[in-house]
Amino acid sequence: MAADLVGQIIDGRYRVLAKLGAGGAGAVYRAERAGGGPHVALKMLHDEYGTDPESQERFAREGRALSGLQHPNIVGVVDFGMTPEGPFLVMELLDGMPLDAFLEQHEPPPALAFELGKQVVAGLAYAHAQGVLHRDMKTENVFVARLADGSYVAKILDFGLAKFVDDERWGPAKKLTMMGAIFGSPAYMSPEQATGQKVDMRSDVYSTGIVLFEVLTGTWPFVAEEQMEMMRMHLVAPVPGLAATKDGLEVRPELQAVVERAMEKMPDRRFANAGEMLAALHAIPQPAAWLRSAAPSQAARPNVPANAAPAQPGAVSARSGPPIGLIVGIVAGFALLGLIAAGALYLLLG
Repeated sequence: MAADLVGQIIDGRYRVLAKLGAGGAGAVYRAERAGGGPHVALKMLHDEYGTDPESQERFAREGRALSGLQHPNIVGVVDFGMTPEGPFLVMELLDGMPLDAFLEQHEPPPALAFELGKQVVAGLAYAHAQGVLHRDMKTENVFVARLADGSYVAKILDFGLAKFVDDERWGPAKKLTMMGAIFGSPAYMSPEQATGQKVDMRSDVYSTGIVLFEVLTGTWPFVAEEQMEMMRMHLVAPVPGLAATKDGLEVRPELQAVVERAMEKMPDRRFANAGEMLAALHAIPQPAAWLRSAAPSQAARPNVPANAAPAQPGAVSARSGPPIGLIVGIVAGFALLGLIAAGALYLLLG
């Protein structure tokens, strides 16, 4: 919120102690229960969004999703509610930083990078199994928490764009947008998401493939100065080699195959959901990636807790030639991109 909340008591229960950070839509504060207790992270919308019905619905959607998804690789929500100033979320307070900042400040060894990427997939696999699509997977929406023993754990954040596909569990969700609206971040958009088409779990898989690529190499697979050019690359450009993207990096062919399958242009060629992708990652012999100066048997494995049990391994094949359907999809995608350029803009939530 625009006002300084430090020192104030929210909803008669949470005393705001300090501001931790802010994004495009809201701010996060360190807080404690008015009666004492462990510190928590309290998130509130900025003033201009706090009374907007659609912003409130998105915020409530994030609260519903996070409070109903209990997994070591998803940030924990302990409370959420509404005040006259707007809605609020109360989350576990973590020591660390978002994954995008972590990658800017550190160059994690390949084994640690692989484990963090696998944890992201594990958290998303759990969400998919519960009937929740994230729809905005990116490194900015993953938090790297440092534990007391010095190890790291990745936790997925920000379910403000979440879509619930299990009405029996979550109830029918209020529709927030018209068909064809574009949400998310261009660097991580699946081809169908970039062109305003219907998305499902396979779109999350595509975006998470980019997250895995980025955590291993330190960069996006597709980089362009213009957003429209970046979207075009998502539609037609082949997935770069991991080892060719980062100097000194070596990866097993199975890992390259997982990334390529996750980022297939046509949804029906990808993993059906994050659970299938996680199974394929678990099936890769270790170490999956290492620096060229160290033999695979010498690559050190990080001290990262195992947060997900291996699923049944699935076969992963390398990309073959583009199918006819891909060509048709690309043509349709360019037509839709023309409409986007003519007036439709994507909505990026911070």
